[in-house]
Amino acid sequence: MELQTLQEALKVEIQVHQKLVAQMKQDPQNADLKKQLHELQAKITALSEKQKPSVSLYQFYLACRCHCTGIHCVEASLCLTY
Repeated sequence: MELQTLQEALKVEIQVHQKLVAQMKQDPQNADLKKQLHELQAKITALSEKQKPSVSLYQFYLACRCHCTGIHCVEASLCLTY
C-alpha cells in the first residue's frame, strides 16, 4: 500500500476513533462501544506498522538525495552530509 494511501486511511480511522471516544464519554459502560474502540485501536496500530517501512524508505531517499546533490536537509538526522 502506498504511503499516501496509508496516511489517508490512518486519518479516517483516527477520526472515527475520536467520534467513538466522544460517544464513550456519554455512555462509558456501553460494551458495544468498548468493543468497537478496541477493534479500531488494533486497526490503527496495524496501519501504523504498515506505514513504518514506507516512511523509513522515504527518509533514506531524502538522505541520499541530500548527499548526492550536496543540499543540507532541514532535518539534520536525515542528511548524510550534515
